Amino acid sequence: MLAIMNKQDLLAKSLKLLDKKLPPAGVPEPRPVLEEVLYAIVREGYTTEGANAAFARFKGTFFDWNEVRVSTVPEIADALKGVPDAGRKAQRISEILQYVFEMYYSFDLTDLDKKGLKQAAKQLARFTGMTDFAVAWVIQRSLGGHALPLDEPTLRVMRRLGVIETEDEDLESIRGTLEHAVAKSAGQAFTDRIATLAATVCREGKPRCTDCLLKSDCPTGQDQGRRPPEPKPKPKSR
Repeated sequence: MLAIMNKQDLLAKSLKLLDKKLPPAGVPEPRPVLEEVLYAIVREGYTTEGANAAFARFKGTFFDWNEVRVSTVPEIADALKGVPDAGRKAQRISEILQYVFEMYYSFDLTDLDKKGLKQAAKQLARFTGMTDFAVAWVIQRSLGGHALPLDEPTLRVMRRLGVIETEDEDLESIRGTLEHAVAKSAGQAFTDRIATLAATVCREGKPRCTDCLLKSDCPTGQDQGRRPPEPKPKPKSR
């Protein structure tokens, strides 16, 4: 089992390599809290670059958040075309906007940052349609806290890298380990870079381990390197 210090060293080395080779995601655009909540729903399971483009298109489709709220889920999903799991995300966006409207009679969540991080996280988690990823994203991006949003692509990379060692490890335990190992100042870079790696190289089906920047430290990459190459298909006889 990897000790905490070994995980810190491994993640620090991995981020340094990714920072050198992967293009920067750019300075994140400041968003109102509610907008960050909705962006997080779009961003989960996606790359930052893809989510930025998709969210800009999504916002441009509607006049304001109230128009989104009174739209049907298929209409919202159509505005999210191309986003992974667009139908389910559309449902969540609809539920969140309805909950916020009924709870606050507006779409202004600026007072949330005055409640303290723990209370803000609890309040966000109560939103109908909210996900664990979205709560952590808003804490990290809008409220200045140290929280790492963990979606399935991020967890997949961490499992293959050996940072997560068992399949049945609960999410809170994983988050605690990663937040201890990744400094707050590196949290956003960690989230963006790992998402890019997951989408381009450490893919779900067939990971491109031979092309991975982290293959020298990754148990999965090393295992793939030891396997004999698949035989090329023989040409068909005429």
